Amino acid sequence: MTQSFAVQTKALVKRYPSVLALAGLDLAIEPGCFFGLLGPNGAGKTTAVSILCTLLR
Repeated sequence: MTQSFAVQTKALVKRYPSVLALAGLDLAIEPGCFFGLLGPNGAGKTTAVSILCTLLR
């Protein structure tokens, strides 16, 4: 049986001219799940969510 996800990324990367903001994020969220994204300041949490919400490309 194949597993379907509401959101899935593999090796997501975001670079700015002088910094690597996100390096190889793998994420899979099942439909109906609640999740939290935890990490220290500067870890790329806001960048990841912004990409998933299509606010950044």
